[in-house]
Amino acid sequence: MKKNTKLFFLFAVLVFVDQTTKHLSTNAICNKNIAWNIQLPPAIFYLVWLLIIVTLVCLFVKTKFYFQQFFIVLVFSGAISNMIDRVRLGCVIDYIDLKFWPVFNLADVYITFGVIMLVINLIKNKSREVTR
Repeated sequence: MKKNTKLFFLFAVLVFVDQTTKHLSTNAICNKNIAWNIQLPPAIFYLVWLLIIVTLVCLFVKTKFYFQQFFIVLVFSGAISNMIDRVRLGCVIDYIDLKFWPVFNLADVYITFGVIMLVINLIKNKSREVTR
């Protein structure tokens, strides 16, 4: 199986798992705002979201490193799954409540982990280029 086919399959599975867990959750809340309850006018939100998606797609196509593509797929999966909620329900379904942190969902975990790992990977690759 080609690597892009595997990554597309991963994307589909991640979105499916997030959407399923949101649907099955018994303690879900409807979050109309963005991260940490920040309010943005809808036009600004959708413009920023579109710019992020276009940037992710460009990064995915541009990079030749599988791990970078993998981390981009994580971020993209979370963003698309949360956007499915927002378009379908007018809000994002959050259900993981640790009591000491704002309530979040699995898509938020994908995004956070993907961004952190992508940044670490990019920094690591840049430092290798400098030392060569």
